[in-house]
Amino acid sequence: MKSDLELINDINDKNWDVRYQVARRINIEYLPKMMKDKDFDVRLEVAKRIDPKHLPKMMNDRDYYVRLEVIKRIDPKYLPMIMNDKDYIIRWEVAKRIDPKFLGEMFGFDFDPKYQMGLIKVLAKREDLCANRTK
Repeated sequence: MKSDLELINDINDKNWDVRYQVARRINIEYLPKMMKDKDFDVRLEVAKRIDPKHLPKMMNDRDYYVRLEVIKRIDPKYLPMIMNDKDYIIRWEVAKRIDPKFLGEMFGFDFDPKYQMGLIKVLAKREDLCANRTK
């Protein structure tokens, strides 16, 4: 198995699979160098492993799956910055963890009934919003 020093040399390899393997194995302190990789599989692996303090820099990634992973791991204080994402699935994921004071604004962002119903279903599962609900 390669050491971190050997893996660092492969961070910019032309082959995406080599860079993906680097992202899977390298010490997390080197992952910020890979946040802007051209391949989404590499960026997705980075998003899964990188120190959460670096995740805000990946919130606006061009790939849906990368943003989805970022949202699942990022500190909730950053969620208002992505609550109006172009993809409604991303917005539903944000709604699962965002501070409740922002939820009204999330309803006003998109009036598509499919989005609205999905958002209601997501919110119905939030324990912090249903404190008086019987189990």
